[in-house]
Amino acid sequence: MKSIFHTSLLFIKNGATIVGLITAVLFQVFFNIIWLSGYDQVNARMTQLAVTIVNEDGTAAEPVANSLAEGLNFAIKPSATMEEARQMLTDRDVYMIIEIPSGFMQQAGDLSGPVAVKYVMNESNVSTVKSVMQTVSAQVTAALNREVQQNGIRGVLDQSGMAEEQANTLAQGLSSRVEADVERVNPVNNFAFSMVPMLIVTATFTGAMLLGMNLQKVSGELSGRVGKWERFWARNMINLGAAFIVSLVGASMMHLMGVSSVDGWWMLWLFQLLVTLSFMFVAQLSLLLLGNAGAWMNSALLPLLMLTSGSTIPRDVLPDFYQQLGHYLPATYAVEGMMNLVLGGNGIRKDVLFLAIIGVVTLTLGILLTWIRRSGPAFSGVPLESKSATTPATLTGNLPSPDHG
Repeated sequence: MKSIFHTSLLFIKNGATIVGLITAVLFQVFFNIIWLSGYDQVNARMTQLAVTIVNEDGTAAEPVANSLAEGLNFAIKPSATMEEARQMLTDRDVYMIIEIPSGFMQQAGDLSGPVAVKYVMNESNVSTVKSVMQTVSAQVTAALNREVQQNGIRGVLDQSGMAEEQANTLAQGLSSRVEADVERVNPVNNFAFSMVPMLIVTATFTGAMLLGMNLQKVSGELSGRVGKWERFWARNMINLGAAFIVSLVGASMMHLMGVSSVDGWWMLWLFQLLVTLSFMFVAQLSLLLLGNAGAWMNSALLPLLMLTSGSTIPRDVLPDFYQQLGHYLPATYAVEGMMNLVLGGNGIRKDVLFLAIIGVVTLTLGILLTWIRRSGPAFSGVPLESKSATTPATLTGNLPSPDHG
């Protein structure tokens, strides 16, 4: 027991153990601060999800369309035609189309049959959107039934001279004539497929973090023998090779698990390659900027990327700060691109462009940081090793020397 206690003290005296403990604590701090502040009051902000109402019945149905727009507790975006509305739905500018079909009011006045209202939903979204929009469609159908009852059924019954009590009873029985005609765009029949975007963000950036930390360690060990530029370009050659292998394995595993892309497996792999490279350059930039302390910055970036990317809930319901921040982080475009590839959407051209821009910018910043830093080892700000005389050489010999580049 005494030997175990003594060995425990040796572990604690080693700087790497302290850094590991601090890192474990910081993960708790970062995830709690970022996620709890980002997800705070999300249910109340669900009303920020946008829908559009398309009135195909002209002026006759304007009162109904206006009443729906006022009664719905959601953001309403205007669209003049179904073609325009479908484009907005594909672009995820809106999450559902409510179409009042031509002849709606005439059918509503005819008590001989039902009248249908069409809902178009895009399931190429996080699962939260699907459940919320299903609830909205049920609310709209109920509201339209009330409109039909008030504007049609009661008028006909009153004109017939029927007794008020009998008219009310009959009106209640006829007030469920509006039926929902639901069209699902990009239907997702396997819940696992809808989790692919979050999988890509979490797995890829975690791998990039760990690779970056180990390359930083090796760079520090080589700092006395190899120049800063040789080390910088060597680690980026390794990043490129690792991204090739990691994305190939990831895309192949998804294919084996039954995940397919609307644009083919090759496009899925190439897009994941670009995502992996952009994540690696971002993780590397933190280490080049802060040295070994950059690992803690990456620990904060992980929950931030997951939150702002829209992989768990729509970005529309996040606080404005996180929505704006997401525009500058690669995970946002990784998630949108994966949704378009795996679930269906409007292509990945925009996502590829922004991922490439982020990759080039972060790599360029890495070059600038390397240029302004002296070639020799520099203070990293994190004591990764203890130089205490009581620490055996066998424990300290394999630890990384502090180095920025």
